[in-house]
Amino acid sequence: MRTVVTSIIVSLIIVLVPVRSGAQSGTDIMVLGDSQISFGAGEVYLKFFENLEQQCLGTDVSAATLSKLGDQRTAALGVRSTSLHSWVARKGAPKGTICDVDKKYGVNAGVYGLGGNPKRKFVQVGRDTGVRFCRPDQSAFEGLFREDASDPKLLILAFLGNAAERWTDDPSLAAQDVRRTLEQVPTDVPCVFMSTVPVYSKKTNDLRMKAQTEIVKAFQKSGGRCEVVEGFSAETRNVIEGHAKFFKRNSAGRVTDPHHPSPAATRMFVDLNRAALCNAIAAAVN
Repeated sequence: MRTVVTSIIVSLIIVLVPVRSGAQSGTDIMVLGDSQISFGAGEVYLKFFENLEQQCLGTDVSAATLSKLGDQRTAALGVRSTSLHSWVARKGAPKGTICDVDKKYGVNAGVYGLGGNPKRKFVQVGRDTGVRFCRPDQSAFEGLFREDASDPKLLILAFLGNAAERWTDDPSLAAQDVRRTLEQVPTDVPCVFMSTVPVYSKKTNDLRMKAQTEIVKAFQKSGGRCEVVEGFSAETRNVIEGHAKFFKRNSAGRVTDPHHPSPAATRMFVDLNRAALCNAIAAAVN
């Protein structure tokens, strides 16, 4: 596996292979993540990944590979409070984070680009059209890759924060989460893992930096199926961490949501890491 050490954007897995027969989905690229996608990042990812041929011009990616990346129908799905262990769980509370109906709001996820609609839509995974990934004794990953579900050709995983304590407190759980992910993602789906955008708090980001180290180690030891992009870096933290303009504020200018960077912050994050991301994608699809 080739590890991209340069900074990059949010955690992720990728696919670019002929769609398996019988698939009903119109999605070529599925970006999966947590609530950062629902509240700021989803729109930015949609515009970037659905236009990779243009976005990666001027990088080291070859013209032949660029031609493979054109005209990709993209969707971004963010389920709050989730990470890899949520998507691989076949039962219990981790699976419930994705599959149980939210008692307060009735929806648990934000989606962009599903069915060709670029606007954000709030949905309940497991029930709403296009995100019916939940079946008894199956994980949400296994449901995602059913041929009558989304069955994307390119899958991007964008996770970090909701497993930060899990991976730092017990690194063996990072290895377990990677192993189970790779067991459930089809072998014809190449992948790239990348971390999420830095948040407002230095303390929170310090923990997430340590968590990134553990999950990267786990992918490096997993046999080389996934490309790894380390997006949490001194550079990306310096431009976003502690800068109130990139977070929701009240009328007095106080940050009221320190966990969800704005679309402007995500655009900066993507721009800073464009070349590294494009190179990782090229390595994954070739």
